[in-house]
Amino acid sequence: MAELLLVDNDPRIVELIAWFLTKRGHHVRTATSFAQARERIREQAPDLMLSDIDLGFEHGREELPALAREKMLPPTLVVSGYLDRELARLFATMPGIVGVIAKPVGMAELEARIQSCLEICGSAGAKTHDQPRAPLPARSHAPFDRDSSGGRDSSARPDGERTE
Repeated sequence: MAELLLVDNDPRIVELIAWFLTKRGHHVRTATSFAQARERIREQAPDLMLSDIDLGFEHGREELPALAREKMLPPTLVVSGYLDRELARLFATMPGIVGVIAKPVGMAELEARIQSCLEICGSAGAKTHDQPRAPLPARSHAPFDRDSSGGRDSSARPDGERTE
């Protein structure tokens, strides 16, 4: 189906998500840092990158915009438990970010969001990896609505903590 790059520094999450998505027919490569992600992207640009933002010594707040400036940011679904309204707004306006979803996330919901993101960027597994990608437009919808935050709209405080 699609070429995916999973960027997360938690080996349990990487193993579980990579296994699940491979069973669903996707080709999944992994990176535990943004430095490794750059290497993987140079090797072959993925159809979609799934990226956590807090990788210990590296943070998506700096690294994802840097990848965009370097013209290396593939279509990206941010998947993180460390989202707050400010980060959601930043990512919602960044060209190349096609979605934001909060952890924990169920596998069925993750799979549905991946498919939706692939459809948004026109990479539902049909493109060849030799074709260049058109730049993605900035997203214009509200960044912290149910669609972009994995359902945290009504139960999140401004600092991103759950109220339930």
